[in-house]
Amino acid sequence: MVSPLFDPGVVQKKIDELAQRDAEFAKLAESREQRRQLEIYGSVREYEFPPNTSQVHVTNWVHAYWLRPVRFIYRNMPRGLRKVLKRLSVR
Repeated sequence: MVSPLFDPGVVQKKIDELAQRDAEFAKLAESREQRRQLEIYGSVREYEFPPNTSQVHVTNWVHAYWLRPVRFIYRNMPRGLRKVLKRLSVR
């Protein structure tokens, strides 16, 4: 027997109530943000995401030509020695 709390009709009703509440909160937050932007900037601005270049700069040096022999040696050494090197490099 299924509990009345888990009846699909009851569950759907609660989900609909939560969705309606969420929509109300979204409207409040949107109007609050618009008022804030009007006070600060004089007009409503749309957010522009900055270009994601951080990942490119972080990983480019790994593929440098001079690093190939180092990568080869590191990848072909025993795992125990690799773990020791990792621990030492973090400290």
